[in-house]
Order: sequence, then C-alpha cells, then structure tokens
Amino acid sequence: MMRTTAPSGAADVAPGETMPGPQHLQSTAKSHRLEHRPTLDLGPAICADDEASRRHEWLLTNGRGGYACGSIAGVLDRRYHAVLAAAVEPPDTRSVIVAKLDERLPAFWTPDRTRLTDRDPEDDPTSDDLTLSSDVWRDGGLAGFGHRHLIRCRANDGTVEHQWLCGRTRISRRLVMPHGHDATIATYRVEATDRPIRLAVKIVGGNRLADVLAPGASWAASTLEHDDTTLRLRLPENEHGGREIDVAVRISGGRLEPGGDWYRGYRLETETRRGYDDIDDHLVLAEATAELAEGDELRIELAAGDDAAFDFRARDPFTEETTRRQGLVELARTAIDVEPPPIHETLVAAADRFVVDRPTEDGHGKSIIAGYPWFADWGRDTMISIPGICLATGRAAIAREILATFARFVDGGMIPNRFPGLGRPPEYNTADAALLFIEAVGRTWIASGDEDASTANTFLRSLLPTIDEILDAHRAGTRHGIRIDPADGLLDQGEAGLQLTWMDARIDGAVVTPRAGKAVELSALLHSAWRWRARFAAAFGEDETEFTAAADQIHASFDRFWLPDHGYLADVVDGPHGLDGSLRPNQLFATGCVHPPVTGDRAASVLETCDRVLRISTGLRTLDPSDPRYQPRYEGDQATRDAAYHMGTSWPWLLGPFVRTHLRVHRDPDALHEILSGVVDESSRRVLGGIAEVHSGDAPHRAGGCLSQAWSVGESLAALRLLIDHRRGVDSDAFA
Repeated sequence: MMRTTAPSGAADVAPGETMPGPQHLQSTAKSHRLEHRPTLDLGPAICADDEASRRHEWLLTNGRGGYACGSIAGVLDRRYHAVLAAAVEPPDTRSVIVAKLDERLPAFWTPDRTRLTDRDPEDDPTSDDLTLSSDVWRDGGLAGFGHRHLIRCRANDGTVEHQWLCGRTRISRRLVMPHGHDATIATYRVEATDRPIRLAVKIVGGNRLADVLAPGASWAASTLEHDDTTLRLRLPENEHGGREIDVAVRISGGRLEPGGDWYRGYRLETETRRGYDDIDDHLVLAEATAELAEGDELRIELAAGDDAAFDFRARDPFTEETTRRQGLVELARTAIDVEPPPIHETLVAAADRFVVDRPTEDGHGKSIIAGYPWFADWGRDTMISIPGICLATGRAAIAREILATFARFVDGGMIPNRFPGLGRPPEYNTADAALLFIEAVGRTWIASGDEDASTANTFLRSLLPTIDEILDAHRAGTRHGIRIDPADGLLDQGEAGLQLTWMDARIDGAVVTPRAGKAVELSALLHSAWRWRARFAAAFGEDETEFTAAADQIHASFDRFWLPDHGYLADVVDGPHGLDGSLRPNQLFATGCVHPPVTGDRAASVLETCDRVLRISTGLRTLDPSDPRYQPRYEGDQATRDAAYHMGTSWPWLLGPFVRTHLRVHRDPDALHEILSGVVDESSRRVLGGIAEVHSGDAPHRAGGCLSQAWSVGESLAALRLLIDHRRGVDSDAFA
C-alpha cells in the first residue's frame, strides 16, 4: 500500500537513540525573513514524503556547462536528471552519461534483524533486499520507495549529501563535481550500524543529448579496460544525439563489475506534465559492491570525455570544492567589509554555478549560463546577470573577461542573443542585449575602479570601439528594423514573426506578446547608454557634447510614454496599432537603470503602481491581473506555458530594477527587508540554494521553468548588495 506521509525520524540519530517526534520535522511552509538562514538541510518531513521529496531538487555544476541534478527522492522525473551530464561541447551542449545511482542493501533483512515498521516502509515486505532507490515505470506508479528511508538531504559548499536510516543502520552519500571536469564523485559511508552490511550500486546511464530521450536504444558499450576497481568504456555515437565518448568508473573500497543490461520504461512524470515525450531507457554501465562496517566507505568516481583518462583517487575533490567555495564566499564578504545576512552566502554559492568557460577561436573566454539544467549562455541574460553574479561577489575580473568575450562576437552593432550549441553560429535576434552590454560595461568599469583605476580604464579603453560600433549601428539602423528614430531619439524595432525584446515567446511562429515599435525599456536603456558614453568621454578628457545631446533628446521624448490618467508608463509607443498602454514591469527599466530617464514624482507613481499590482513575494508579474489577457498559472504543455510566459507569469529577476527604483524613491532600506525576504524562502523551496526562472502569477505562485536561473540569482544578489552598501553609506553606480 502506497504511503504518502513521512515516517518519524531526524537527520542525526544513532543506534539506540530515541527517534524525535513530529515537532522536530521541518515544515515546507516555513516563512523566513532576510536575517534568517535559508533551509538547505531538509529532514524526513520532506525527504521521506512521496510528493515533497520529488518537488524539491538539488543541483551541482562544474564550471564547464556540465551538471548533476535530481529530485531529493532520487526518482528520474525529468529528462535532465543526471548524476553526470557532461559538457561534450562546452558550455552549451550536454550529454547525460550517468542518469542515476541505483542503490540497494542485498540480504539486509536477515531473520534476526528487527524491522521497525514505522520507519522501514518497504514496498516488498517479503524481500530480504532493501532498496535505497525509487523509480516510476511505464506500467505502474512509484516503486522502490527508498526515499522513505531518507532522513536528510543537505546542500553545503558545492556538495549534496543524502542520509538513509534503515533499521539500526545509517548510511550517507555525498556527491561533488570537481570544478573544471566532467566528473562526479560519490562517497558512501556507514555512519552507524549494528552489524556489517553489503552495499550494491548500479551505475545507470547511457549516452544521449540532455534534451533527447532514448526509448528503444539498443547499442552496446565497448570495454577498453577492466579490473576490480577500474572500468573504462567507449560509448558509441547513436541516433539520440550521443557522440562517441569514453567513460570511466573507478572505485575505492569495493569491487567493480561491468554491466550491459538495459533498464527500459522509466516514466518521467515532470515531462508528462510539461506535455513532452516521457519514456526513457538506460543502460547499466557497471555495478560496484562492497562489504562495509561502521565507518567504512565506498567511493565511486565517474568521468567522461577527456576526463575519463584522469584518475581522481589521489585527490580529495570534496575538500577541494569546499575550499574553493569558501574562498568565493570570503572574497564576496571582503568586498563589502561587513557581516552580511546569511542569504548572502547562499546566493554567492548559487552565483558561481553559472560562471563557465566559453572556448573562442583565439583562446578561452568566459560566459554565464542562463539557467540549469537546459539553457545555454544568452547575451541578454548574461548582461543582466553580471552585476550580481560577478560584481557583487568581488569578481570584477570575471566580468571583464565575459564582456571581452562577447565583444568578440559583435556583428552589425548587436551581440548574440544566444549560442545555440553544436557548432552552430550565434543568433542575433535581440534589440536589448547590445544596450545591456553597455550598461554592464559601465557598471563593471565602476566596480573595477573601486579596486584599481588603471585596470578599470584599460578595460574601458579596450571596449570603447565596440561601444561606438554599437551606437553607430543603432543610429544607422541594423537587423530586424532596429534603429534610432532621429525625430525623437527613441529606439524603434520590429520585424514580422520575430520578437526582439525579452518577452520573446512564440507559439507556432506567432508572437505571443507583440511589442514591435518603441518599447519602453529599450529607449530607457538607450538613454542610459548615451549617458554612459558621455561619462566615458569625460573620463578620458574627450568631448561629450554629442552623447549628452542624444540622451537629452530621449529624456524629453519620454513624455510620450507617460499615461497621466493611470500614473504609469506605456509599454510601447508607435507600434503597429499605436500606443500599447498595458501595465507591465518593463517600465521599471526607465526608473531602475543607472541613468534613468524617469525620476521624481513619476518614478514614485510607477513604483507604487508596480508594487500594488504586479509584485508578489518572489518577483513581479508580467501583466496586470485585471487585464483580460492575464494568464494566472504557468503550467501545462509548452504552448500553454508559452501563452503564460510573459502574460502574467512572475519573474524573480525583475526585483532588481524594482529594488533600485524603490531605494531611489524612498531611501528606506528597512522596507527592502520585506521585499527581499521572499528570496530566502525561494532559495530552499524548489532547488536547494537556487532561485527558479519563473512563478505562477496567482497564488500559490508555484515555481516553473529552469531549476535555477542566472538572472534570478544575479538580480537578487545585486539588490542585496545595494541594500548592504546603502547601510554602509556607500553609493556606487555598479549596483544603484
């Protein structure tokens, strides 16, 4: 009989101890304030619950675009769930190599071992084996129920730890991805037991693109090397996008045997809900077995591609990653020179997940992955994320590398919207990314100058030709009708069938949120770009008159956006159907960019309206709920989700311009505590230590989209840094 309530238990319990009661269990509904520590250590109330353990997920990344992620329960619910998803073409093309670790304790239930029925809810009470894994199959529901033995899952310093309590035996598993390597290390340890146990772990995976399921796959792996502790395989190119790739499994503390069987018919229920194909098959690559007494460990190393030749057994990747992460946290703390709230450490660690190497023709560049587990690096997302992901964490040097990398790809005054992967050329279909690039350059120049003026100015001089190329191209006109209207200085754009702003969803080629014309945020960013260019000229003793005049023209023309009867800014003017007065958050760019064209009473009115109508605890809705086009929930198949994506769905990253506007209008940092407190809750609500891409506009505001999104984390961190700086008496355009 399937049980959906959690067993009693606690994270730290040794044989002979009394198990705590329900008062010790964590509640999923707990609310935090900014000064509270995020809950990244989950107990059995979540871990052992059939539903909650699958709603909560964990994520590790490796700095190459590779990742590992899964549900707390260990159930394969997404096509992207993997213990090792390797960046076969860094950073944007990933293959699932190891989908899961299938653990069991053979012959655990000996006749003299007492079953504690309230804590050992096995699916098969007649079996002597005890499974630690859980699965959903094509021909049935949830099976295995190993998660019902889970008493703990915690994320800490770039590692994820699970703990199971089975009778009087407590077992832990820790996972880490060595930074810069397509590898995952798993360590199993018997923390406590009343007698030695046997542990068997099947390494279950395959070789497919992360986006592509592989039902019916039938290829075989070739063995390159095998002994009791090492197995190297060559996985063949196949019809599911997998390239020929070498894979290595190395163990310590046990014995290793090759696999070969296919496990067929995994049902991925999140894919079902999202309207996609949902059946997958995986190959057993190997099986590790060990006899373990209390304190003993079994270590399994999984590596792919070039890293398959590298033996990690002489290293301690757990300590290495912990040390690296703690160094990043200390660097970020040093940058502010005060003790920040606990959420700061969580966000700094979350920010590091997105920073990746991007190979270029003349060397290795840097970039920011837009979101895990499926996005590549997008130009728009990267530029918006830089202040939080890099500058707020004391990593201005990384920001400079990223901007230099994207400058190499400027074409026609535009930077790429995205790199589609698989060796395909960049896509230039965005009207805002190049302007956001200039905003990011300016912020990075300021932040770099706080560290070293010479470095900052050298950086800026290197990019001034690129900035001038961008502005000149926008004056002359570039792709997709993107051009500055000389009559009013505002930025016009639009081409049939294309959506060039960040509200870019399309269904069957039709734009969901048409915004052709002069969109409010584009002209706001152009105004800021001209002001930045004037500041750059002044810094180098050059004439700034031309740039100031261009900005002044836009400032005067912004009267055209103002809707006096409503007290906010129109979303688009001079569109195909004239003025679009929809109440949307895009107007916050006009009050929240570094050089806003809208200030004073109008900015206060914009803020009040957006706060009252659009803001929820974790972000801002993309449309007024009273608008008949409003979509209250982000759920269903892709067409249904796309219809809601920018038509009511809330986005956490929009808290960035909202907070900047709020502080300018009210100068009240205390009020920002409540606004940012939702970030603390969100960082433990869906993926441990991350912030989701979107939430439904209506309560209960369920999270959707990517598990953790760069600009969600980045803008939250930048807003927090702004609050901290304000209390320190520091006013910097790097974050203001």
